[in-house]
Amino acid sequence: MKIEVGESLILSWLRHCKNCQVVQLNWKPSTSSWELYNEVELENLMAITGEYFKTKYGLDIYKQNRSVLQLLNQGEIDALGVTLKGAKIEEIYAVDIAFHEGGLNYGNKEGTIASVVKKMLRTAMIIYGYFDLTYGDVIFASPKVNNSLILLLEQCIGDLNIFMREQGYNFNFILHINNDFKEKIFEPVISMATSVADTSELFMRSIQMYNLFSNDHKEKKGFPREAASLKMVEPQGQDLSGLEEVKIGALVRSTVRRLVDENKLNEEMIHKLTTYEYSKTNFNINYPFLLQINKSETYEEQRKVNGRPRYWSEIFKINEEEYYLCQEWFESNRSFFMDWLIKL
Repeated sequence: MKIEVGESLILSWLRHCKNCQVVQLNWKPSTSSWELYNEVELENLMAITGEYFKTKYGLDIYKQNRSVLQLLNQGEIDALGVTLKGAKIEEIYAVDIAFHEGGLNYGNKEGTIASVVKKMLRTAMIIYGYFDLTYGDVIFASPKVNNSLILLLEQCIGDLNIFMREQGYNFNFILHINNDFKEKIFEPVISMATSVADTSELFMRSIQMYNLFSNDHKEKKGFPREAASLKMVEPQGQDLSGLEEVKIGALVRSTVRRLVDENKLNEEMIHKLTTYEYSKTNFNINYPFLLQINKSETYEEQRKVNGRPRYWSEIFKINEEEYYLCQEWFESNRSFFMDWLIKL
């Protein structure tokens, strides 16, 4: 099966930034054998959304599709990711990615916008019809969309969100295009490159290979010293929008790996990070940020506090000592961590 570079990028994004335990590329429902839920509601949804965009924008989003079954049968999702908790779907992400070097193009302006709206609506219908879910993030991603399309496209997707909420659905229809694509998808994935060792992730492996040679500071013909390295992205000023896309636990672990690899933590800071007081004040966490491992005791038991593991099993080696990293992070801790990182 051929895998496009954009799809491989989204695979890594879903796995490492969205923490999806299950991700599949080029996902397509088996319409001939699977049960279709909510068929009557889907037929109605197709009818009212088609009329809405025809009336308000003059867009014929379904064109030759005359039935919901025909529409769903044509559907394929570039990347589908699911996060599970307690044997239930907690979050579902359905992403379509379009990488056109000349800019997003499915014909003329109206045809391109109609195609994007149709893709996103069909994806939501597939989730509703085959997962029996009325929620999920439906994402259209493209690194290059020409200015002539952006305003109308954003208006249509904004109206789509409002219209679907009014109909009782809780899907989030999201555009990640141009700089938003760079900040919220591309850069967060690049920031994880040093911490992923999965040979199946082609985009990630290509970045690692690039870094391998770009870090060689010797002058070579066709490979100048100043060649840019795609290392972990560090926050610049208050612009943290890209890192907000990374789940807080994954963000903390990948950042600490980088800080350790680049020797950014001096002895004074390491000592502070092993204290409860500093950790509570600076991160609002209930355990020391780092736990120094006593090599004469059982490693696994040291991860536990009152019988429960509070530290990740990954071992960080710093100045010949070994440490565990606190795993008790919540979204409420994100701003504390980012403030600390900026000041470091």
